[in-house]
Amino acid sequence: MNETQKTTGTEAIVPSQAEKIKYWTSLMPRIGFGLMLIGIIMSACFVHDFKDTNLGLMVGFGFIIGGIQVLLLGSLFHALQPKFAKEQQAMPAGQQPERI
Repeated sequence: MNETQKTTGTEAIVPSQAEKIKYWTSLMPRIGFGLMLIGIIMSACFVHDFKDTNLGLMVGFGFIIGGIQVLLLGSLFHALQPKFAKEQQAMPAGQQPERI
């Protein structure tokens, strides 16, 4: 067997804390956009009876509003993430941040 080849895949790749945060913060805007899309489709399907008693229309509006909030929070978390990652890298390895 060649020395450059590994025999088995015993080496596990563990993502860092910054990579985990980046993954979840990039996922939140996508979820928010998906919720908004569901809300727009639902609202378009139930718009023929435009009343406050139309449950499908009101649920569609709720999905739109909820999707906007998830999208904004995901964008906010994504914007604040580099600051958190820099603070974590600046600390020594054994030191944990103080909790309030």
